[in-house]
Amino acid sequence: MMSGQEELVRALRKLGLSEYEARAYIALVELGEADASEISRRSGVPRTRIYDVLGRLESAGIIQKILESRPAVYSAIPPDRALEPLRRKLFDEVSEAIDRLKLMYASTKTIPRFNMILFRGDRVYEAIMDLVERSRRDFLARIFYLPSHVLMELVERLRSLKQRNIQVYFYIDTRVLRRELPLDQLEGMLKELGGNTFTALIPLSFICADFERLLVIYASPENPSECYGFLVHGFEEVGKIIRDQLVGERASPESS
Repeated sequence: MMSGQEELVRALRKLGLSEYEARAYIALVELGEADASEISRRSGVPRTRIYDVLGRLESAGIIQKILESRPAVYSAIPPDRALEPLRRKLFDEVSEAIDRLKLMYASTKTIPRFNMILFRGDRVYEAIMDLVERSRRDFLARIFYLPSHVLMELVERLRSLKQRNIQVYFYIDTRVLRRELPLDQLEGMLKELGGNTFTALIPLSFICADFERLLVIYASPENPSECYGFLVHGFEEVGKIIRDQLVGERASPESS
């Protein structure tokens, strides 16, 4: 078992002192005041090394000479003053090392690869309905624009999902969709599906099944047949974040 003296030496070495420096400082703390010969005897530091060791400790602000003494007499600076800068330096170095390692880890960590498929034209609208059929737990429809017949078919299929106790998150931008359907009809869809309106910052619709497969759609009211869609697989990690956010919104008093 390690003695108390050896434990102190080991602790001081962690702060950056050499073994001889640690032993000399401990001896001087015990002695209060002493010359080099007495410190050497008490600490076990060889006399041929003691002056170099004491010089380094003095330069580091850990011990000090008593003025006008012959031979030179040293005293220990109180541990809380002498060792606090060393402790703070060690803490800062370890913290900096951890931060650097975190950056290295983040830069080399394997990033999940997305599998993306491009659809065009009517195949985009078919992909929407295919996602509805594949949904087993949750379904998100955030619609900036869809042609009226596609939107009505989507709503009909969402009704079926709700009947199967699948959670449906339904959002529409009524400003644009009012070109396709009357406002009261859109409001009826929202009420039936427990949906909400939103204002889109970009003209894209998002369809997501189980927060694992995402379909991003661009369709223009001026030319709805010339539409594009990107189906993304491997969306689970990001999808979980989105789902948690939506669940939180529904649970908050403001959203009820």
